[in-house]
Amino acid sequence: MSAYSQFLRHVVIPVGSRLAGYGDFLPYLEALEASQWWSPQQIRELQNAKLRRLIAHVYENVPFYRQIMDERGLTPGDIQTTDDLVKLPIVDKKTITAHYDDTLRDRSIPRNQLIHATSSGSTAERLHYWTTKAQKAKKWAGLFRWWEMVGYTFGDPYVTFQLAPNQGFKGWPLVGKLEWLLLRHHWLSAQEMTDEVLARYVENLKAWKPKLFRSYASTVYYLARRMNEAGLQVPIPSILTTGETLTPHMRETIEQAFAPGRVFNEYGGDGMQIAAECEMHDGLHINAETYIVEIVKDGERVPDGELGEVVLTNLEATATPFIRYNIHDVAAISHEPCACGRGLPRLSHLEGRLTDMFVTSDGHWLTVHQFTAFFAKVHSVRAFQVIQKEVDFILIKLVVDDTFSDADRRRIVETFRNYMGPNTRFELEFVDAIPVSPVGKRRFFISEVIQGTPSEV
Repeated sequence: MSAYSQFLRHVVIPVGSRLAGYGDFLPYLEALEASQWWSPQQIRELQNAKLRRLIAHVYENVPFYRQIMDERGLTPGDIQTTDDLVKLPIVDKKTITAHYDDTLRDRSIPRNQLIHATSSGSTAERLHYWTTKAQKAKKWAGLFRWWEMVGYTFGDPYVTFQLAPNQGFKGWPLVGKLEWLLLRHHWLSAQEMTDEVLARYVENLKAWKPKLFRSYASTVYYLARRMNEAGLQVPIPSILTTGETLTPHMRETIEQAFAPGRVFNEYGGDGMQIAAECEMHDGLHINAETYIVEIVKDGERVPDGELGEVVLTNLEATATPFIRYNIHDVAAISHEPCACGRGLPRLSHLEGRLTDMFVTSDGHWLTVHQFTAFFAKVHSVRAFQVIQKEVDFILIKLVVDDTFSDADRRRIVETFRNYMGPNTRFELEFVDAIPVSPVGKRRFFISEVIQGTPSEV
């Protein structure tokens, strides 16, 4: 580690964190850097200890959970390990948003210390909740642990490619500029992505020589695809994708544009840093010191390796507790050891949002993976979005060039029909562009049909 990295890590960042009122986040980071190498049993013991502390706290200070536990005849002593979580109900975004400002608020925290937060709203429904600066500091510690896992060191130049810039000192323009200067951080806007803009971005990346490039998966994929078509390449060691489903084809396309760099997938949602890939690229390690992850289907836990909905318990959040929170993403879990040596469990498969899945008439789930590689081979299609309006009705929006033919049309419909069933109806709609969501994401698949496990409250 260089002298400048040491200076940033031990002087600039701790001082900046305290000045911004977030406290000293470095102890959190150092604890995570050490505990990732613990044995799985040690990590489970840490989870259980934090869980017991959390349950005792919310029983005393959060009316919602006192009422739930009293109605079920439970005391804090009945929740001793992660296996006991099934005694508590699954909640969801609607439940949290409906109660966060009333019975789901931690009464031990003065209201003037609470920070109102919302999710991105990428599924047209925002989550509202309370957090604190201390909880944010712990979230940042988890984020930086992931960055270090892919080779980043404080002081390395890095670029974020997204709709809005990230700054610790929001509202303080001069301090924010100093923050970026010291951290060697550059930002590229994903608001406008014309060929001219993307060409300028490529030149910027060549000049900045970042060690880390972080972006929504579809955004950097779109850039990489244009680069490959134009024969352009920029070597960047680590490309960290987040916010959306990353398919194997997207990974291959991105790595071609930024060779010999590698893509590392990161998973977060609703204000939580949940999991990320290590150098083995064999699943995503869960931030298990902070989150307990359950995989459920129809409200019941499923065996390791089986797909289900992701249910999270945040062991550090009490301002608004997230206990058995169904984030409505689809994944599978593995507790097998990783070759990297970390004791953290992994998501062996991450399929993305439940609303990015399709359901067939016989109840099977289909993932985006089955179709993105196919569309990459239909060269006349520049962009696409597929919407499941009904179980047997699919709307396919296409941006095409002049070479699109009837054969391409038949190929698309036949491919989808093979997956969806012979009685499925299809409508192709030709558009000039596929709009991004309000937060800059490009959703390839949208299901208006599939439903997840509802809140039990």
